[in-house]
Amino acid sequence: MTELVRRKRRLVLETPYRIRGRAVIVHVEAAGLRMREKGCRAGVLEITWAQIYNRAAEIAAERARQQGRAGKKGR
Repeated sequence: MTELVRRKRRLVLETPYRIRGRAVIVHVEAAGLRMREKGCRAGVLEITWAQIYNRAAEIAAERARQQGRAGKKGR
């Protein structure tokens, strides 16, 4: 489960994922997501919503290809 850390203008979540023993904090913003280690302000990773949508489309396409291959083998 994620834990709501702070909510004013943006949503800030603490995830169960760990980097070097520290939780990963995700800042949900209009431009995209910023991720960082809990307690660490340096070393921020930023992802735009376009990157998220593109990656989701790649995953969906790969799953469709795998299902298509599985269907052909079963015939």
